[in-house]
Amino acid sequence: MSSHSAPPGLAAGGQEEGRQEAQPLPPSSERSILQPDAASQLFRCNALLLSFLTFWLIVFGVWVVSAGSRYREEYAQVTEGWHVGSTRMVELTVVKEDKQRLACAFDHPIAGLRCGYQRDRREVAPPSPRVLQPYNTVANELLLGAGLWDSPDLKEPLPSQRFTVVCNYHVLGVAKSVGIRFDPTAAFSPLGRTVAAGTLTDCVIPR
Repeated sequence: MSSHSAPPGLAAGGQEEGRQEAQPLPPSSERSILQPDAASQLFRCNALLLSFLTFWLIVFGVWVVSAGSRYREEYAQVTEGWHVGSTRMVELTVVKEDKQRLACAFDHPIAGLRCGYQRDRREVAPPSPRVLQPYNTVANELLLGAGLWDSPDLKEPLPSQRFTVVCNYHVLGVAKSVGIRFDPTAAFSPLGRTVAAGTLTDCVIPR
């Protein structure tokens, strides 16, 4: 039995060699430690990018909502109840010089009504007896109206300062991309929205 047993030195040497062969393991263990660090850095980078994109999406969403709210708030009074065929009582703010000063530019007639100028700024010839002019209400509502100055109350001597006129406004149509001006020396300013057009009747000056 002793002839088949390995010498103690050899056995010890074999164990030492086994330990030496096992020495390459640490580098792999180091790699296993480094890989989670790289993955962690990549995760943090992706998380930062995702947070950045989320932030800008939130900012964009807030901007869209607020812009829509401002638009609805600005034009709520203008659009509420202002449909073709309706009649509303309106209170306009004017000065007596507005009869000659106010004008709009548009190519097409609207229910027989026309602006005094075409879009190329040429005066309509012959002038229409039912000329549309831009007016603002006391609630800052813009409209195109015809017939204001034909009312009997407007043929009397008018106040020298700005005054208001109450009329029945009959909405006959709408116009888009109309140019308006409030002074004959000014250029026509294009409107960025649709505006109602109609006739003004039974106009009186509140006293």
